[in-house]
Amino acid sequence: MAYTNSRKYGSTIQHYKKKSGDISFYITYKDENNKLKRIKVGDKSKGITESYCFQKRNEILTKIRLGEDIPIKSSKRKSFIFEKAFEHYLEWAKENKKTWKHNDYQVYHKHLAPILANKLLTSLKPKDFEDLKQIKLKEGYKPKTVLGILGTARQIINYAIRNELIKNYSNPISNGKVKLPKIDNAKVGFLRKEQTDELLNFLQNRKQKLLYRLTVLLLHTGARFNEVTSLTWNDINFLNRLIYFKPTKDGNSRYVYISDKVFEVLEELRDESNSHLIIPSRDNEQITQMPRQWQIIIDEMIKGNKTAGKYKITPHSLRHTHASWMALGGVDILQIKEQLGHKKIDMTLRYAHLIPSQRHELTKNIFNAA
Repeated sequence: MAYTNSRKYGSTIQHYKKKSGDISFYITYKDENNKLKRIKVGDKSKGITESYCFQKRNEILTKIRLGEDIPIKSSKRKSFIFEKAFEHYLEWAKENKKTWKHNDYQVYHKHLAPILANKLLTSLKPKDFEDLKQIKLKEGYKPKTVLGILGTARQIINYAIRNELIKNYSNPISNGKVKLPKIDNAKVGFLRKEQTDELLNFLQNRKQKLLYRLTVLLLHTGARFNEVTSLTWNDINFLNRLIYFKPTKDGNSRYVYISDKVFEVLEELRDESNSHLIIPSRDNEQITQMPRQWQIIIDEMIKGNKTAGKYKITPHSLRHTHASWMALGGVDILQIKEQLGHKKIDMTLRYAHLIPSQRHELTKNIFNAA
């Protein structure tokens, strides 16, 4: 393919048309020794335009007159695309996040790459993510899933900003710039005691050790899945029968009482243990999600569970079950908040309606006696 020249504002730029149809832009200038220099600025597909090329050429000539270094690197920084930001972020995630493959890699390639991969990172505006949100909602994805997609995009951009891969750019998703989809958490599905008895008996009889142990730990502690599977033996106090859950980005630290069933499970695990984790995978790594067999068993056990919507019983429902039983048992809402490690009371208030009310009885006793 041949080069073609065009003039604008009294300057010259060169275009090189690739086989793919993309166009590469080059600028020419004379250095301090009057020698002709040629530098590639970037490709049209990455947002480079003629006007931008002339702007960079003028900057170079100004630098030459002032005896300063030529700002070649700044042009590369300007053409930093979203895909490059993800590649840098993924390197960090592989070293620091056990769930990088499921939460970051898959979300990027399935939802973000088809729309954002080749866009200049600094060109992305809140509207781009508003559009992305609407596309995913129209495709039928639930608000919680869309929230997760936007969250991954926000993390990628924050990483690029924090590590100065780009400069003078604020995250277009942060600080309320994009209206996030609302998630209705007011109603949640939870198991009745007879259902949990049936489930645990089934798992024991079928010798589903891992599923049984995970179910007991999740149900009796009310902890999140990743909180349970990241527990180490240093977090277990057998003497005082307490489990320590470390603080996470989603939850506060707290101590939770070890029930009899949990105590039995922990003793079994300790006898078998050759890992610092209390319930590791076969490779002695942290388990990242409940084995699929658990959901299959629940769907067969509870008629209509597959189509139950927000009332569908999933592994996370064991946490809701724990909180719901506490509320039905008359435990104060602030104590439930402490038990679950909620950072805000709003998350706990969904269980408030289950707490037996003594208000009417107390009112009768107080005012009938007045």
